Amino acid sequence: MDEIHLLGDPVRGPLLARVREDAARVRIVGLSATVTNADQVAAWLGARLIRSPWRPTRLTWQLPAMPLEAVAADWTTRNYAHTRRTVDLARHHTADGGSVLVVCGSKRSVRTTALALAQDRGVDTAGADPDDSDLVERLCTKAGVRLHYRDRPHKRDAEHAFRTRQADILVATSTVAAGVNLPARAVIVRDTQTGMSRIEVSMVQQTFGRAGRIGAGEREGHACLLTAPSDRHYWQARLAAGYTVTSRIRDRLPDHLLAEAVQMRIATLTQAETWWKSTFAFHQGHHPFDPLHDAADFLTDTAYLTRTPDPDGADGGEDRLEATELGRLTSRFMVDADLASTLADATTHLMVPIDPDTAEDTLITTLATRLPTLEQAPFTDRAKAELYNVLRILGRPGGTHPDNQDHEGEEEEWQPVAGDLARAVLLLVARAPRAFRGRPAYIRGIPADSMAPVLDDAQRCLAWLGAQGSLATVHPWIAITAADLASRIRWRTLNRSGFALAPGRGGGRLLWMCEQMATPAHTHALVPGMWQAACARGIDSPDWPGTTPPSACRLNQADYRTLLNARATGTAITLHPDHAHISAPRGATVITWNGTATARHR
Repeated sequence: MDEIHLLGDPVRGPLLARVREDAARVRIVGLSATVTNADQVAAWLGARLIRSPWRPTRLTWQLPAMPLEAVAADWTTRNYAHTRRTVDLARHHTADGGSVLVVCGSKRSVRTTALALAQDRGVDTAGADPDDSDLVERLCTKAGVRLHYRDRPHKRDAEHAFRTRQADILVATSTVAAGVNLPARAVIVRDTQTGMSRIEVSMVQQTFGRAGRIGAGEREGHACLLTAPSDRHYWQARLAAGYTVTSRIRDRLPDHLLAEAVQMRIATLTQAETWWKSTFAFHQGHHPFDPLHDAADFLTDTAYLTRTPDPDGADGGEDRLEATELGRLTSRFMVDADLASTLADATTHLMVPIDPDTAEDTLITTLATRLPTLEQAPFTDRAKAELYNVLRILGRPGGTHPDNQDHEGEEEEWQPVAGDLARAVLLLVARAPRAFRGRPAYIRGIPADSMAPVLDDAQRCLAWLGAQGSLATVHPWIAITAADLASRIRWRTLNRSGFALAPGRGGGRLLWMCEQMATPAHTHALVPGMWQAACARGIDSPDWPGTTPPSACRLNQADYRTLLNARATGTAITLHPDHAHISAPRGATVITWNGTATARHR
């Protein structure tokens, strides 16, 4: 395990710790250049500790003095001070042929800093929009400056250009600190914040470690951290002391306990306690079982776990713990248990909508105001203005297209609230799907890159709600609307050979059928073609007759017939004053609602 100090990461740490549980079959070698409590980690692993102070090159790190603007009251001025200091340092280190890695706290900071570096090298960047990814790439490439972050399309080209010295400056997010080996003479950590959180000391140290790597042909490295004068002593002390790995499993203990139950590694509370004793958190002195019991109670109260008496005494009469269908679904979709509970509470009290527009808007608003990543989604001032314009049109009853100007000039009493920006993004997919055709860089003047995080998080939660349809844990209208919208978000840029597909309302069922026929291994390659072929034949649902698989189908004949039987094709519902008569295919699940509760019938 390289970077074993990631045991202290709240998400990846427990996953790494899971490997230790299979230690009988796995030989573990842990590597870290930053951890200070290596003896504690080694003792937990039952490993022999080997220390080495040797480093092939000399590394000098410092916290450079910052200009006076760095202590200004407003964020814009402070941000400008960091950019200006970054440009000065990069110019100094590249003057004699050195290479520089600049690490920023956000993707937008990467783009704005890269543009400033390009301008310093004589490239005309006047009027360039930092959110126009393609334009930023062209301008910065001219200056020998490249950009790198997780979902950037050109990141592999940027890595190659930096390694081969076609570019001598790489501006990136912290992804370069873990998993991407990009050595440089100098490293500049521009920001001490990543999103709303302070950057971890381990991340700074790992990033510093990229400076003066032997693979870059350097004999010494220089690393700089730009920080506000008021934080200078804090960072000096933390960097000098090094990074102590501390388990963060308790931050998300219900999720990890649920995962253990889903994978049937625990079946009783005693087994859960035994599992807890094996964790790094317990090894570090967190011995009380109270947090574990609280997590089990929470999962039981929210119906993700069941606790039932042991019927035959096989477990000593102790209650059995078992993940429910909803619990397994929640773990599979990787929805945090706390967040899942919040969404469940919110959707329970929603009124049944009177039409599809209201259904979509109600569900979208619920997500936008309950998911922190949506409620606090960051956008530039220009993008915010465009999104508010979209919301003024699409957020109205009957609003169907952002170019609709029927309400222009009306007195606006509406005022923006938290979540409105994410709501506008989701409404664009729901009511103006054609705007996404062909993967445009801008959609209604809004950068597509800035929309992606909102859409990705919303899609996962909508898919989770949609998958609950057969469990009767949400109202049928929620499951139907969520499943349809989740598929349309996933395939919003569906495109094949220049033919833009733009799935509209109701397209989710056909998209689901195409996904099943393609199989997971071929989904992205085959679904666009299947969708296009269906549309060309006037097919807008999976209810076709016949049993011959389409030519692109990857299922064998038997599996294809099973899939056909899973459709709701041929279902007929006849409503009566006091009951309903439903005729459905054999094996169908019928979900009913009596005005107060749902029920499942097989």
